[in-house]
Amino acid sequence: MGRKRGFDEAAVLDVVRDRFWVTGFAGTSTYDLMDATGLGKGSIYKAFGNKHDLYVRVFSDYCQDLVAQAREQLRGGPQAVLPSPMARLERYLVTLADTFAGESPHRGCFLTKVTADRAGEDEKVAQTARRAFDDLAGTFAATIRDAQDAGEVAEHVDSSALGYLLLSVIRGIDSIAKADVDGAMLERTARSAVALIPRTDPPRTEG
Repeated sequence: MGRKRGFDEAAVLDVVRDRFWVTGFAGTSTYDLMDATGLGKGSIYKAFGNKHDLYVRVFSDYCQDLVAQAREQLRGGPQAVLPSPMARLERYLVTLADTFAGESPHRGCFLTKVTADRAGEDEKVAQTARRAFDDLAGTFAATIRDAQDAGEVAEHVDSSALGYLLLSVIRGIDSIAKADVDGAMLERTARSAVALIPRTDPPRTEG
C-alpha cells in the first residue's frame, strides 16, 4: 500500500488554482506555489508533476466543475430549478452576469482568463478550453431544444448555433465586466440575448 499523503489534495489544488488565477502561468513560479501551499518542490512534483502539469490539472478540474454546474442549473425534469426551459436559461445567464459585475476585484472566469493567456501557445490548454466551450454551448443548445419541445421556441431555429451565440455573449460579459461596466447594463445584455431567440408564433384567432 502507498503512503497516505500528509496534505489535503483538494485544498492544495484550490490554492494553486487561485494563485494561477491571480498571477497567471508565466507570473507564477514553482517557488510561488511552494510558498502558497506550504509544500516542498519534491512534494509538489511527486504529487502533481511539474508546474505545467499542475496548471493543466487545475484548469481541467475547473472546466469540469463549470460544465457540471451549468448542466445542474439548466437540466429539466422533476428536479429542474424552474419548469420553463427559457426561464432556466435566462436565470442562469443573468446570475452569471450579476456574479461577474459584483466581483471586487473583477477577476472574472478562470476559463476566460486561461484561454486568453495560454490557448494560443499551449495545445493542452487549447484542447481543454475547446472541450469546455463545446460542452457549455451544447448545454445551452440542449436547453433550447427543450424549449422547442415545450412550444416556447420556434422549431426552425438552429439550437447549436444559438448555444454558441449565448456562450459568446456570456464570455463577452465576463470580459467587459473587468472594465467595471455597469452591472445593470450587463444584466440587461444577458436578458436581451435570451429575448432575441425566436419564439413560437402565438395561435391565430378567428375574426
